[in-house]
Amino acid sequence: MSRPLRIALPKGRLLEPLLERLRAAGFDAPAGADLASRRLVFDRGGFEWILVKDADVPVYVEQGAADAGVAGLDQLLEQTPDVLEPFALDVGRCRLMLIAAKGVAPLASLTRPVVATKYPRFTRGWLLRRRVSAEVVALAGSVELAAVLGLAPYIVDLVETGTTIRVHELEAVETIAEIAPRLIVNRESFRLAPARVRELVSLVASLAIPENQEAVVCES
Repeated sequence: MSRPLRIALPKGRLLEPLLERLRAAGFDAPAGADLASRRLVFDRGGFEWILVKDADVPVYVEQGAADAGVAGLDQLLEQTPDVLEPFALDVGRCRLMLIAAKGVAPLASLTRPVVATKYPRFTRGWLLRRRVSAEVVALAGSVELAAVLGLAPYIVDLVETGTTIRVHELEAVETIAEIAPRLIVNRESFRLAPARVRELVSLVASLAIPENQEAVVCES
């Protein structure tokens, strides 16, 4: 592999704190002026950085368009890509939660309840493991509105501070998973350039969550 390693980063709320941590770790990662240019590809510090939607990071890495990337555990649970996952990063951590409209009966007591989410595949599997027969509605954004407007009495969504839940007078029912972004690596890139990939992993390791705090799917 003659070109620089290509790293896919997620646009959105995670990007700026992630870039700040990468720069603090010694990477010549894109900074403010770069981001203001609206460019999506940056050749800096011996790496090629690409900015894509968070849901697309696993796709770019699995298909080999990027050698490595940072993807939220929520997207990895939903997509289950065939990639290497060295570790979770201690940045942008949040929770994937089951949330209800106020006054709704317990999920297990309802007959075929509707659950809205941006993660339909994962949610169906989670409900199946709980032996709950439900209709899962896939949404692209503002999932909380589904509960507010009566589309679905329950939603599965990310919660960072809980402000959105309080503003819309919803109820947090339970945490399904503790979510943190993960470093992911294309398998073929590791086969072709193991030394360079190991160097990248070593550099990013300073951002890793300690082993005993690693984000995992809750078993309850």
